[in-house]
Amino acid sequence: MSRPAFLSSGTRQVGKEHLILHFNFHTHIPQKNALVSAEECPAGTDFWSLELHPWFLPETFEIPDASFKEKLRFASAVGEIGLDRLRGPELSVQRAYFRTVLKWAEEAGKGVVVHAVRCDAELDFELRNFSGKVLIHGFCSGEKRLLHHLELNRFVSFAPGGWRHCVELLHQRGLKNIGLETDDSNLRIEDVYIQAEKETAVSGWECACADNFLQFIG
Repeated sequence: MSRPAFLSSGTRQVGKEHLILHFNFHTHIPQKNALVSAEECPAGTDFWSLELHPWFLPETFEIPDASFKEKLRFASAVGEIGLDRLRGPELSVQRAYFRTVLKWAEEAGKGVVVHAVRCDAELDFELRNFSGKVLIHGFCSGEKRLLHHLELNRFVSFAPGGWRHCVELLHQRGLKNIGLETDDSNLRIEDVYIQAEKETAVSGWECACADNFLQFIG
């Protein structure tokens, strides 16, 4: 999928002014200026992430169908993929799928959108040799885990309100590699940006996140 020409800078020119775009780092609802996670490329989207969600994996591991690798060629990223201790098949099965898709994503030069629930050690182990870009989606943990991801040069997308545990660190480090998302909610991404800026008292979310989004999919 090709990048729309106006996205090279994260802005769209309107008359003599430039309108900053509110990028949505992860959603399941087809929309513009968003990375839409789905098993097939949705109509009306700019960017598509090929999904193999841990919740819906088979109970036993099987190499994904060859069509997955074919579709991967046309996606902007892969995911969401990942590990979930609370839902889905046995963690060993999830790890086998995660490991396989990480390898394919790396071979194809695609970044990955990662779902992670109560599997921090396992996630870090599986990602230890992955050289591609990693986006941790739906982040709502604390500053220690956020700092860990950022120090490994991972991208982190906050779930709405997820920044509330990390305000001090955001003031210290700024918004490099940070994003915002709506996931499967019907929230307007513009409203999430407004809420984040208001509750963190950190300015410049639109510009910073536009740069981060384009770096991740670039």
